Amino acid sequence: MTTRTTVAALTLAATLSLPLGQAGAQTPPPIRPDSAPVTMDDARRIAAGHGVIRVEEIKLDDGRWEIEGRDALGAEIEIELSARDGSVVKIERERPASAALGQP
Repeated sequence: MTTRTTVAALTLAATLSLPLGQAGAQTPPPIRPDSAPVTMDDARRIAAGHGVIRVEEIKLDDGRWEIEGRDALGAEIEIELSARDGSVVKIERERPASAALGQP
């Protein structure tokens, strides 16, 4: 192997072993409950705006606030909110027991 080929091979190997730099920095860091742009109190207010009158569980998981609670009729409501901007990602409502009473 010539000196020129050896230098080229070493340069290529060194370049390929460098960290990806900006590519690794593009993934945002995980959101912690104490640093989320949407606070737990904000999440509770947003959930209340969607009918949750009693929050039974609230947690921050994978960049989303997950709120489980009950509406005025006692039906279960599960809401997922973006912790970055408070937008509603998902709402699931259980049919209230009182609605089932009116069915034959």
